[in-house]
Amino acid sequence: MRDINDKQMDHFVSRPPAQLRIGFLPFYVDYYEGICADFPREKMAVARRCAQALESYGTVVWDQQLIKSADSAAAAGRALARGGIDVAVVVTTIAVFASIPWAALRELSAAPILIWNVQQIESVTQGYSMVEIVRNTGQIGTQALANTLLREGRPFKVVTGVEHSAQMRERLRRLFGVVRTALALRSARLLAVGEGFPGMTDIAMDESYLSKHLGASVQRISSAELTRAYVTADSGRVGREQEELSLASGVRDLTADEMERSVRLSVALQSLVDEHGADAGSVNCHMGNCLRNLEIGIAACYSLGVQNSRGRPFTCTGDLPTALAMLLLKNLTGVAMYTEVQVMDEKRQAVVIANSGEGEEQIRHAGARCRVIGNTNFKGVHGRGASFVYSLKPGPATLVSLTPTPNGTKPFRVIVAEGEILDEPLPDAGALAGFFRFRGTTLHDGYTRWLEAGPVHHAATSTGHWAAKIRDVGEMLNFEFVGVN
Repeated sequence: MRDINDKQMDHFVSRPPAQLRIGFLPFYVDYYEGICADFPREKMAVARRCAQALESYGTVVWDQQLIKSADSAAAAGRALARGGIDVAVVVTTIAVFASIPWAALRELSAAPILIWNVQQIESVTQGYSMVEIVRNTGQIGTQALANTLLREGRPFKVVTGVEHSAQMRERLRRLFGVVRTALALRSARLLAVGEGFPGMTDIAMDESYLSKHLGASVQRISSAELTRAYVTADSGRVGREQEELSLASGVRDLTADEMERSVRLSVALQSLVDEHGADAGSVNCHMGNCLRNLEIGIAACYSLGVQNSRGRPFTCTGDLPTALAMLLLKNLTGVAMYTEVQVMDEKRQAVVIANSGEGEEQIRHAGARCRVIGNTNFKGVHGRGASFVYSLKPGPATLVSLTPTPNGTKPFRVIVAEGEILDEPLPDAGALAGFFRFRGTTLHDGYTRWLEAGPVHHAATSTGHWAAKIRDVGEMLNFEFVGVN
């Protein structure tokens, strides 16, 4: 069975990512020029080629100089800190003493660190003299810096490979994807719509805790504000979206009034997203927020699926921790299904994964038509809201839960289980539903480890296997990583 992983990103359309600002720090020491006087010119050429390659991933911030001393390194670090960078990329062009790059990096306390070990040869030949040995000592500088960062408690990642190799380019691409995902969570603007759900303590998120330990922010929208947005929703937009829905999906078991209300709620949520520049969020459509709201009176599942299709994952019940888990997967993989990890099936050696109709088009089974029906779980004062229903795409899959913890050094825990979605539908579930089998472990051991890790009772699901990259994201964000497999 083939992993989908990065290839699925080709089908993901969202807002274009912001241009990364890449602080480039190429280091050199003039300690070995007695061996070869041409080293400075050679290493400057290497640095320029590296800077040019990095332009594929963002704006490279560099003063066009090799950094040769701790004093100049500290000055470079301070300059980058003042100008603001998203990631620091270090190249030790030769066996650089670790105190030099550390002098720069200790000025950059917030930026993720990538050490790029750029090897200049593919193999050692008979003419591998002392000059060649010293010429190719960039990895010595890399190891010295890696040890120093470890001692200082600074997380980092390493890209290593022959300069022009496809393997090295692929590793760079993957790590910059990890960087973008980490930055998306740090800068996330979350929308919390409606009053909270009493008693659901596992979905709670303290805003000051979130801001302090991650940097993300929360904008709270009261049920009264949601009602105003619903009542004043643009009728033209409502009509156009309703027509698009009728043409694109099979609609059944939904009255004209229920459909109009569902689309109006979707347009209202979009207006709030636009107003506050939200990246993700949650709508608690229960109680007086929507279901018992005399103006709205239906569930919000359809509007959440619409936001997800537009690249902004939204959860139900006010669950912001799972909105963050979905945002992580959406940025990293392009696919994030709102999920409950439900009952064990002994016959299939799998667990049921499902939701109440919050859509994720990229996880739909290729042979299943997208249908929209009246919500089978929740009925409000004006009926049942529109909900998506289809079976899930079989193949490799990953479950993710994210939660705050009391651990001061690791303020969030990310829980990850790899496995596969089986090619078996649940036709009567009335929502998105399928079977998930844990990878490399038994059903009981896998589910026990999932439960013992302390997940939120909602999760996020993506296609493909992503544990290694999620661990990388977690390291950049200082998350605790718990792998179930």
